[in-house]
Amino acid sequence: MQTQITSRRTDLNSDLRDHIEDRIAKLERFYDGIVKVQVTLDESNAPSEDKVAQINVDVYQKRLTADAEGSTYEEAVNRCADRVRRQLKEYKAKLRSRDKDAHR
Repeated sequence: MQTQITSRRTDLNSDLRDHIEDRIAKLERFYDGIVKVQVTLDESNAPSEDKVAQINVDVYQKRLTADAEGSTYEEAVNRCADRVRRQLKEYKAKLRSRDKDAHR
């Protein structure tokens, strides 16, 4: 699995990079067919929650995307990872149901 982390208008420290890589690595527990992951960190113009994270996960013939905002980058990444985890579970369930119908 390839992981690409991009930060816009902010510096990416090693602690934040490690946190993101740990969260992304945990996604492989739910579906092992992940090809590529792109994480983008940015700052929002909204005054209340100004940290934005976006995760794009490429799987077989599909791209799963999640956006989230938070007061810190860690919080925003955690919300995105939870949303992507949910999408991966749904994608895997659809694949399994299609496979069962194909063998009948």
